[in-house]
Amino acid sequence: MSTALTEYGNVTVLTVKDELSGDAVELFRDVVSQCVDQRKLNLVVDCSCATTMDSAALETLLDLQDKCEDDYGTVKLCGLDQTCAKILEITRLARRFEAFADLESAVKSFT
Repeated sequence: MSTALTEYGNVTVLTVKDELSGDAVELFRDVVSQCVDQRKLNLVVDCSCATTMDSAALETLLDLQDKCEDDYGTVKLCGLDQTCAKILEITRLARRFEAFADLESAVKSFT
């Protein structure tokens, strides 16, 4: 599995285990759907192991953010490397997501 789930109180962390592109996005999308179905809407996507994101990944993140916001949740990102951060900046999606340097800061931001 390319995405692992960890619970920290009312925050669910989705840890991406490899690149967020290609077939990995489909697996990530399945995990995301499970979270939304289970009403886990305070999410942190830990990208510390991801070295790139493709357009399907960006679309999935946006869809996830929209679904969570519809039910008063939110999606935050952490551990973005320079490449992923630049991708978000170039596509002007950086303003849609609150990003943190590390997992601990992202989880604590929900309190």
